[in-house]
Amino acid sequence: MVDAPRTTSRRAVFLDIDGTLTTDLGEVPESAHTAIKEAQANGHLVFLATGRSPLEIDPRVEAVGFDGMVAGAGAYVLYEGAWIVDKHLSEIEATALTRALDELGVDYSLQGRHAMHTTVGHRSRMRRILTQLGFTDLEESGLRHHVIDSGPLELDRTAKVVFSSDDQTTFDRVQARLGTEYAIVGGTMPGLGTGGGEISMLGVHKAAAIEALLPSLGLGIEDAIAVGDSGNDLEMLLACGVGVAMGNATPAAKEAADFVTSSVDDDGLHAAFVRLGLIEGS
Repeated sequence: MVDAPRTTSRRAVFLDIDGTLTTDLGEVPESAHTAIKEAQANGHLVFLATGRSPLEIDPRVEAVGFDGMVAGAGAYVLYEGAWIVDKHLSEIEATALTRALDELGVDYSLQGRHAMHTTVGHRSRMRRILTQLGFTDLEESGLRHHVIDSGPLELDRTAKVVFSSDDQTTFDRVQARLGTEYAIVGGTMPGLGTGGGEISMLGVHKAAAIEALLPSLGLGIEDAIAVGDSGNDLEMLLACGVGVAMGNATPAAKEAADFVTSSVDDDGLHAAFVRLGLIEGS
């Protein structure tokens, strides 16, 4: 691969977190941190674009220092201290959704920027799975709201739902029950396989949020770069001027991207920034 000459045009880069910015255990590779700071020093903007709610952003990620964020898989956009996109289910919609999941026997986490609520079964399952995967200090991490009682149910402040079960038919069952009313994607929480996934409002996704943000930056969609690895990244990988899939990405994400970089563990983000001309190669 030949490194591109450094671009002189300002770009806005949108980075997924899990599997793109961070490793399986939530660490930000030093090479990724360096690439982000160098790109910002060169005049580019770097944003998070995550399925996580704002409450789930890990301190190790926050410490990098971003220009803003797309969160909740597109339900929220934070820029210059203001929530310029802020979408929630209505209380009626959230009530019907949780009733359907209860009837399916599926646990869940209701996610918003103000609060989260998880069922007892979801907390127990995620603590077991995350511990088996090697996560430590869960109560201090961005995943803490999946393993602790975060407080009472607030149906009118729910933007997205993560669901979980030990039954590997769960994704298909939720898709069959709710797929005409909501966007259902899988593979967003570690260790669940097809026993879990996430539910978002139709039309609410990362690409739509990016398009809502770009006028505030004085940029167009052709100036945007998306980097991701999984199902809730597909829209932004297709919509942005350049879409980059990590080497560890799903086949669908790789198909949607303009090119595939190396994996997160092999300095893939840094390599992508060099290839795109955002920073100098070493």
